[in-house]
Amino acid sequence: MQLSIKGTQLVNRDGKAVQLKGISSHGLQWYGEYVNKDSLKWLRDDWGITVFRAAMYTADGGYIDNPSVKNKVKEAVEAAKELGIYVIIDWHILNDGNPNQNKEKAKEFFKEMSSLYGNTPNVIYEIANEPNGDVNWKRDIKPYAEEVISVIRKNDPDNIIIVGTGTWSQDVNDAADDQLKDANVMYALHFYAGTHGQFLRDKANYALSKGAPIFVTEWGTSDASGNGGVFLDQSREWLKYLDSKTISWVNWNLSDKQESSSALKPGASKTGGWRLSDLSASGTFVRENILGTKDSTKDIPETPSKDKPTQENGISVQYRAGDGSMNSNQIRPQLQIKNNGNTTVDLKDVTARYWYKAKNKGQNFDCDYAQIGCGNVTHKFVTLHKPKQGADTYLELGFKNGTLAPGASTGNIQLRLHNDDWSNYAQSGDYSFFKSNTFKTTKKIT
Repeated sequence: MQLSIKGTQLVNRDGKAVQLKGISSHGLQWYGEYVNKDSLKWLRDDWGITVFRAAMYTADGGYIDNPSVKNKVKEAVEAAKELGIYVIIDWHILNDGNPNQNKEKAKEFFKEMSSLYGNTPNVIYEIANEPNGDVNWKRDIKPYAEEVISVIRKNDPDNIIIVGTGTWSQDVNDAADDQLKDANVMYALHFYAGTHGQFLRDKANYALSKGAPIFVTEWGTSDASGNGGVFLDQSREWLKYLDSKTISWVNWNLSDKQESSSALKPGASKTGGWRLSDLSASGTFVRENILGTKDSTKDIPETPSKDKPTQENGISVQYRAGDGSMNSNQIRPQLQIKNNGNTTVDLKDVTARYWYKAKNKGQNFDCDYAQIGCGNVTHKFVTLHKPKQGADTYLELGFKNGTLAPGASTGNIQLRLHNDDWSNYAQSGDYSFFKSNTFKTTKKIT
């Protein structure tokens, strides 16, 4: 999981080029409720993110006014560690355009963060979000970076550090002409698709030609205000460029703020579980473009699914159709999960996926009966980026607690699904569906 720099490229421990893709929080002091383990897990599983950025604003009610907001950064890091994704700790300079204005506070903050996470390889430090105003690289940003990097390196010798550049992190060309000496430093490039076009890609090309590694730690589908657009054609052009250079990127932003760059519509859940109808135009576009390169969108698996390795776990799924009608306004699968192995299984580690065709309609879930208690059953709907034969969606069941001893079963779990508009499903051909009045073991609920 340890990352490093090779030439201009972010690479893994095997020296293979890595392109991280993910999303940034909005200001943690305003929209910190969206930063939690549940929301990050959903972003990992449903969007396919490999990196999350925690935006620790300096001004505007951020760290300078209220240092306790840093606890949200810590929450994000701990969640990312558990979920196996990377996390950027972002010192979000904006209205305080010169990073030296709060340099001592930055050193204090990164001393604490690096002492806590210096041995955590999935942590990335971004030490100056967007220097701006009467600020230049040689006089202001580089000396600041050298001091802050020195503080971090006392605790963390090798994690990636990203340094912002002038003009709201657009002047990567200036940094390229006078680079920092640290071997694992990258330079931030920020763009908003409705404002920044080829001229900024030209700057990026120049920086790369000089051997300066670039990380796009913030970009938006809107214009630079965050609330004009969205500009999807221009966004596609940018993402095509970043893919061609294997440049990592993070989109702005995870919030329900009523502006076009927000990923969620107002009132969306703060803990994930978002339907497509909960996503803004920007959020829908970003999700699709992360999933477009995610390996998990390949063929539907035909083995039972479990968060931990499952090939020898002895778990099987038994199924019967609660409603065998080919056309019905409800799907009624009934399941039993059985432990055929020799060791006790923790139900919190077990999931079961029912694959079917929802045809882009909003989905609703009910648990009508469960021997282990409906309150112990969790669920989420996941829409496939690329529909497969017999499925464009799956329902994933999970469990809050409990165990299965060898030979034990969950007992009957009776489920019911329906479309938002209560229109009929055509169950014929659904991957997981077959007519049966008795429980039968199936490999098509995974």
